[in-house]
Order: sequence, then C-alpha cells, then structure tokens
Amino acid sequence: MARSSTSTAGVLLAAAACAALPAALGAPASARAATGPAARGIDVRIATYNTCGHGCLPTTQECVDTIGRDCATKLEPWAGGRAAKVADDIARARAGVVVTQEIGNNPTPAQPGVDVESFRAPLTEAMKARGYAEAPADYAGTRHPQHGYPLKSGAGRFTYYDARRFSHLDAAGRELPRDLLWLPDSTEIYGKTMTWNTLRDRRTGGRFVVVNMHLEFRKNGATDPNGWTKNWDEVRYADARRTAEHLTRDNPATRDLPVVFAGDMNSSSRAEGASAYDAFADTGYQDARELAPEPRRSGTEYASFNGGKIPLPLGDKIDYVFVKAGTTVRRWTLVPQTEAAAGTPWDLLRSDHNLVHTTVRVGVAR
Repeated sequence: MARSSTSTAGVLLAAAACAALPAALGAPASARAATGPAARGIDVRIATYNTCGHGCLPTTQECVDTIGRDCATKLEPWAGGRAAKVADDIARARAGVVVTQEIGNNPTPAQPGVDVESFRAPLTEAMKARGYAEAPADYAGTRHPQHGYPLKSGAGRFTYYDARRFSHLDAAGRELPRDLLWLPDSTEIYGKTMTWNTLRDRRTGGRFVVVNMHLEFRKNGATDPNGWTKNWDEVRYADARRTAEHLTRDNPATRDLPVVFAGDMNSSSRAEGASAYDAFADTGYQDARELAPEPRRSGTEYASFNGGKIPLPLGDKIDYVFVKAGTTVRRWTLVPQTEAAAGTPWDLLRSDHNLVHTTVRVGVAR
C-alpha cells in the first residue's frame, strides 16, 4: 500500500494556528517541465455525491443501531436496490471521478456492530458493473489517536473512477500515493478524517490528486458526543485549511501535483475565517461553479442538500468542488434527484443530497 511517507499514519494533530501559504502557488515545476499531452492537461468530470448510505435507513431500529439515533429521511434498503440506483446516477452523469460520502460508519464503542462492508460492497459491485473502479480506501491498520480502537475506510468516504480512463496504479502496476488525514478539532467519535488518492490518466501518463472531504455537520452552539461546544464554523474553516495546506504545501507526495478538493462541506457560508469556502480561498482555490461560464451552469436553483423534501428545496449549496484559482471549468451541474412536485422520498429519492459534478481542465503532471 503506497501510503504517503510523510503522514505517520496520516495524523494531522497540528496546533490551531494556520501558517499562511506562500503567495506564489502556481503550476508546480514538474508540471511546467512536462511536454506533450500531459503538459496541456486533460478534461475530467469530477462529481461529489453524499449518498446517505447509512444515514437514510428504512427503519428506526436500523437507524438507532447504526448511527445512534433515528434517521431524518428513510429510504429503501441500501443493498436491496438503492446502491445500484446511486451507481446509475453516477454513470448517467458520466463522471470520470466521483467522491462519495456516508457509505457506512466505522464501528465505535457505542455502535460496535456497524459494518462498513455492508455499505461499501453493494456500491462497489454496482460501480464495477458500470465500468468504474474503487480507489484504495482500506485503512484497517489505522487507529483512533485518542481512543485507540481500529478504523477502516475513512468513515465511509470512497472514491471511484472510470477504469477505462484512469488508474490508481503507475505504468508498472505499483500503487500510487494515497492516505487518510486526521482532523483533530472535529467531533466524530469514530474519527473525522479526509482521504486522498493519486490517479493516473492512462492516455497521457499524467497524475493528479482527488481529495474526498466531509466536514463537521454541527451548527454553532451544539455540543458533540465528546462534550465539546465550539464555533463549528471555525472548525470547518480550520479543517479545510489544514487539509489544503497539507496537500498543496507540506506533503512531498502531492504538493507538485494538481489537487482537486470535493465533498460535503456542510455549510454554504462564505464567512471570513469561519467557512470552508474562505479556507479554500485563503489557499488559492475557488468554487468550480463560479469558474464555469454562466450558460454552462445547470441546476443552480436547487439546494445541494435536499433533506428528503418533495418537491426538492431551492437555495444554498453545501456540496462543492474546489479547484486551483484560474482553472478552466467547462461546465457545472447539480443533478436534481427528482423534479416531482409531490410524492414520497422512499419512491423518488436515492439520497438526501443531490449529485454535483463539474468538468475541469486538470493540468496533470508526470
């Protein structure tokens, strides 16, 4: 397994202060030196999809057993057909790479019977049937840094890619670098982490990094299972900035490669010092939606979190793709789960989020 040599189990337990990035974070030297197709870059459709796999279960008892509380939205059984419908959504969007969230939790002392595989396996099987491969996400040797119990899979974040175009292996068949990052200020008892994978474009040999993110969901004033009451907007900022700085500045395995950050940021805020949006802006990244030409943005009227409501709510976005400022973005699309004006979530929805995808020009480096 090609874990990053700088991670030491991928733990980011840095102090709260975030050092400023150097002002010049332009194209890396290796990208500038590349020639041929890789130097010109490739178009990649990158999607993010919070599937609510373990958070939208059919019965109250299943919800309590899995997440410790009832589910706000109840949908059909995951392995009984919903996972395959999620895979259909991704294939219809023709995503080149998709980051997914909430594909199962890690077992914890409070929920020891939770099984990540019961969520991962049905989706991975369905994705393989549609031409996708699962980027490695097995972190079974990782343990919670405070509590010591074992963890696997970054708590339900799995990344899939079009196996015809990309690979997580180099040309010699060796696994490309990947890792899991700990985010110390976030609350989850099972461990809040981010995962990243290096992918290779089969045609050009160029490489790029995709980061799968799922930030803290609590609102300010809420108290988490650890007994912490924090300004959770500031936590989201700190966690997003730590992740961006680690991968674009500090980590030798990724800092000379193009990096794309995607996932559920759990906030639409743009507040200075208190939002993921501002954290990425402070590290030289932009929301891909803002970079896409206005005529090539679709679904912009919908909220990305639909909350299991019919008709789907309109408004704010909490699911993002962030790319380096100035990146060429061809298109941005939010795919509504349904356009029905009435009906039941069970019949109409696959998730309490809508899939978001964007086609970006990635300046891959060899």
